[in-house]
Formats: sequence, C-alpha cells, structure tokens
Amino acid sequence: MALRQGSLVRAYYLLTPLFLLLDVRYGISVRASGLTLPEYRYLYYGFCLLCAAGCYWQTSYTPLIAMAESSVNLLILFLGVMLPIFTLVELPLETNAVASFNSEKLFNFLITGIVLVTVFQSAQRELRRTAMIND
Repeated sequence: MALRQGSLVRAYYLLTPLFLLLDVRYGISVRASGLTLPEYRYLYYGFCLLCAAGCYWQTSYTPLIAMAESSVNLLILFLGVMLPIFTLVELPLETNAVASFNSEKLFNFLITGIVLVTVFQSAQRELRRTAMIND
C-alpha cells in the first residue's frame, strides 16, 4: 500500500505537463489556483517540473519533495484567498468594492486544497513507513 502511495505522489508530479495544459487551455487550475498572474503560475509550474524531476530521479526523496511543495502551494492557496479579503477591510466604506471570489474560484480552491492535503498526508505516511523500516 505504501509503495502505491509513493507511486501515486510521483505520478501526481509527473502529470505536471497535463495540469499545465488544463490550466492554459481550459482555465482549470489544480496546481496553482492561488496565483492569479499567469507569469507566477508558469514559474510555479516550472518549480513543479523540477519537483517531478526530483521524484523521478531520486525516488527516495519523493515524500520530502511532496511535503515541501504541497506546503508551499497550500500557503499560496491560502494567501490567494485571504489577501483579497484583507484588502477589502482596508478600503474606505464609501467604495463599493467586492472581493473577486466566485463559485469557480471556490471550486478550484476546494479541489486544490483536497489534492494538496492528500499529497501531504500521503508523503507523511511514506516518511513514517521508511523511518520504521530504517530503525
């Protein structure tokens, strides 16, 4: 079971080009939905491709790579949701500003959050399993 979990995490990173295609072609962002500027999303996809390379060539580092990348992505996702809300609080009351958070962004937020938490927990289980084997 743990081997399959590690393989699932590696597959998640090796599918980065597919995620990039879904984002560019159809606007479905599973990987970088917290980043609104395309330049930043593409930069992040480049980082994910580096993670995929690390998972491919150094399979023993896959759990560490997964935990680091998903932690960074969860932070970006959280900031992408909360920063617009925080900026609304600072605006004067006479402005009729509205946060640009619609149902599409909520769906992206939920899907991305679930995927990232799953990847993080899977990597954490894999690290525990390998630590038990090495003891």
